[in-house]
Amino acid sequence: MFFGKIKNTIFLAAFAAISCAASAQSSGFSRYEHLITPQSQKRHIDTLCSPAMEGRAIGSAGGEKARLYIAGEFQKYGVCKRGIYYEQSFLHKTGTGKNIIGEISSAEKNGDYIIICAHYDHLGRIGSRFYPGANDNASGVAALLELARVFGCLKKSGNGVKSNLIFIAFDGKEADMAGSRHFARNLKIHPGRIKYVINIDQIATTDSPPHNNREYLLVLGIDAVKPWIRERLELCNRLSGLNLDIDYTYYGSKKFYEIFYRLSDHYSFTSLGIPSLMFTCGIDADTYKTTDTPDK
Repeated sequence: MFFGKIKNTIFLAAFAAISCAASAQSSGFSRYEHLITPQSQKRHIDTLCSPAMEGRAIGSAGGEKARLYIAGEFQKYGVCKRGIYYEQSFLHKTGTGKNIIGEISSAEKNGDYIIICAHYDHLGRIGSRFYPGANDNASGVAALLELARVFGCLKKSGNGVKSNLIFIAFDGKEADMAGSRHFARNLKIHPGRIKYVINIDQIATTDSPPHNNREYLLVLGIDAVKPWIRERLELCNRLSGLNLDIDYTYYGSKKFYEIFYRLSDHYSFTSLGIPSLMFTCGIDADTYKTTDTPDK
């Protein structure tokens, strides 16, 4: 089953990195693990990969259905100001794209920002062929939504974070990253107030471990952020008992690192000088194929 590959531990690593950087209570991570449920992640993936979503191509009817689903989840989780989510439209030659944006305000006045993002679009239908895009990138959206849910719960319980958290489901990644480029070029906040960006893209494969441990995470862009972020990520990996094999080198290949790092939405921010990380498990044999389904 596909969900078996999504690896709850990968999502926990993303949660650990964000919570440790955004909150003073890094040791309290374990108190919130119970909020992360396999059932809700599976629900997100199954919904986004259903035939009704038609592969979520930019500007398509299926893409619009995916947008409405994600927006509804944001509203449910309380990551929308005054109950209203923010939708950002942009034009592309393949159609009108729509980014969906939610926010949890900082517990401190004038706090800085952390952006957590994942693209929800995929290839759609090409002729009679339907591309579900389970790993790419329903898996990342599932993690994004669960992060929004958890931090929404923390906010409601009075355990706010020290940074403003912006959650973005980008459209148009498969259209030359049109959605993230549009957002980054039309920022409503000063770039200097963005602590860093975490982009979650394709986290559901175990097919390409850098070493022998099949519980792994590839983190790209670590050299662009403050050294303490890596230190806290490693600390959370140990304290939580995840013991992931975290690889920062993309299999030790500088050439392929540089190529792969440019191929997802975080790079729209990196190119503007905003520190950005990519969390991924890499590509697999089903990438960009009709076989990228939830049952894998």
